[in-house]
Amino acid sequence: MADNKRNSVLKKFVGNTSWMMFKNIYSMLVSLIVGSLSARFLGPSNYGLLNYGSSIITFFTTVSKLGMDSVIVAEIVRRPDKENSYLGTALTMRLITSILSFFAVWGFVLVLEPNHQLLQIVTVLQATAIIFQSTEVFYFWFQAKMEMKYVTLASMAALTATGVWRIVLLINKASVGWFAFSASISALVCGVCICVFFVRKARIRLSCSIEDGKYILNKSYHFIINGLAVTLYTQLDRIMLGKMINETIVGFYAAASTLAIMWEFVPTSIINSATPLLVKIYDQDRKRFVFQYQMLLAGISGLSIIVGIAFTIFSKLFISILYGKAYLPAVPVLSILIWSTGFAMIGTARGIWIIAAGKNKYSKYFTIIGAIINAVLNMILIPVWGIVGAAFTTLLSQVIVALVAPIFFSETKEFIILYFGAFKKIPLYWKQLKKYIL
Repeated sequence: MADNKRNSVLKKFVGNTSWMMFKNIYSMLVSLIVGSLSARFLGPSNYGLLNYGSSIITFFTTVSKLGMDSVIVAEIVRRPDKENSYLGTALTMRLITSILSFFAVWGFVLVLEPNHQLLQIVTVLQATAIIFQSTEVFYFWFQAKMEMKYVTLASMAALTATGVWRIVLLINKASVGWFAFSASISALVCGVCICVFFVRKARIRLSCSIEDGKYILNKSYHFIINGLAVTLYTQLDRIMLGKMINETIVGFYAAASTLAIMWEFVPTSIINSATPLLVKIYDQDRKRFVFQYQMLLAGISGLSIIVGIAFTIFSKLFISILYGKAYLPAVPVLSILIWSTGFAMIGTARGIWIIAAGKNKYSKYFTIIGAIINAVLNMILIPVWGIVGAAFTTLLSQVIVALVAPIFFSETKEFIILYFGAFKKIPLYWKQLKKYIL
């Protein structure tokens, strides 16, 4: 009976992960085809302008999310009787912060670049997406229920609509402002679809509670600070490159960064799908949790090494085929950034243990350390090495956040033991996998 139950859970996990991967593969294909064509058409300068504005917006998007993502998923898994209140309260808070964030973006870009009217227009057009993204709250319910099929369908509908929009713009040789509105179209279509799916599948009446709002914020405020710090050390490089050099350099950096993160859909899908499952196992059987969690860490690390080697060898070929010779200065950047994504995925996987063990507050400490180091190194290395200095700074920041920062806190040293201990059990993991496969 126990084996049948485990096999049923495993089957659901594999199915859920497969849907998430399918969505991300589709997203990758759209980005490769439509995204690279758009980058070629716009050129490094206008492409950099879009990404400059997007990096600014990302700071405020992080604030609007209130760090609730993993917290709500875990709470719904543990307290399904409260899902209507948790979701309704989260949606209300997200709508309020999203509207405030939209106007904050507007004001910030006016102060940062008072004489750059085109950047102001492009940024505001992209920022509209923040409001539509409030409906991402419904993702939490589907993730907790391991029903990511519906999130996948909504995302694919949005990707298709955005792809068609950009193709029309390319045919008509539209200005960069029209391309800036693509993110808002994507968020709107995805929001409408996920609302329809939620109403049809969940069949629950949402409610809003001030007490539950306080409870959620008490659990998630660590992740707000953590999210801002992560955003700082992942987006600060683009903003500093734009301010200290120019938008064209940002275009090169964005091209390399887009390719570097393209493979992340595989580990991200696995991690997102595994989160509710591992949180439940942690509460029931710690020994089993350690074994399965370490298997996840070892798998992600191994995949990161394979991808890093492949991208380092073929970076020039990838850039040439997808973006053209105009973007060749992005080649050395891609060779560095691809390794930073591997460490970023280790940090993402650590989030499962952080949430399950109730050590949420340490997430913000890790990323604050990384953000400070990132800011200092960018100020030192960008004037000396330019775009390569920014890439190296990102890599070093990710290494520190993922594997160095936890050492400084007694309660989180356990993660380092778990991580490096995972590699000793690789033969056992292979034996376990063969049992399920065969």
